[in-house]
Amino acid sequence: MAAPNIPWISPNEYLDEEAGAASKHMYYAGLVTVMAGGSLAHGTIAGNLLGILYAGLRGRGCRVVASDVLFRTGSGEMFTYPDVTVLCGPVETVPGRKHVVTNPVFVAEVLSPSTEGMDRGAKLREYRATPSLRQFVLVAQEEPWVEIHTRNETGAWEVRDVTGLEGECEFTGIDCVVPMAALYEGALNIKS
Repeated sequence: MAAPNIPWISPNEYLDEEAGAASKHMYYAGLVTVMAGGSLAHGTIAGNLLGILYAGLRGRGCRVVASDVLFRTGSGEMFTYPDVTVLCGPVETVPGRKHVVTNPVFVAEVLSPSTEGMDRGAKLREYRATPSLRQFVLVAQEEPWVEIHTRNETGAWEVRDVTGLEGECEFTGIDCVVPMAALYEGALNIKS
């Protein structure tokens, strides 16, 4: 059986279509995929992180935004909607596309079974290729576990895991500490 013919589209064609789309789509290297909605646990964790970061960064020249903001990675090959994005200082956008940011300093993705492969593969590579990005965080939703990718002073990436509800996530890239118990409050043991 022949593989389906999936048409390649340019970034500009994607952005034109996305501007009027009823649902969100991710673009990667010419291919467009629909972004599915998340679970209650996913939404709870993302909401908790948004609230904690907003409180911690308030008055410091940073914006904490939800998954409604489109982000173009450093290579220009990926456009996606991270679960949580932090922008500090002047916001840079794609020329002529004020709704597409290019300079986040922090991005978090809450892992889902359907997205974990992409989050750990192409997204990880693309996020690391973004010069402004200081930290990229993967957050598990089934257990208290956070994987923190931090760009050090030399530009190399270091990875640290935080597990258990008694731990704290030190987000040095934005100078915030997030207690694991607060991050996962109301999210564990949700019956599907």
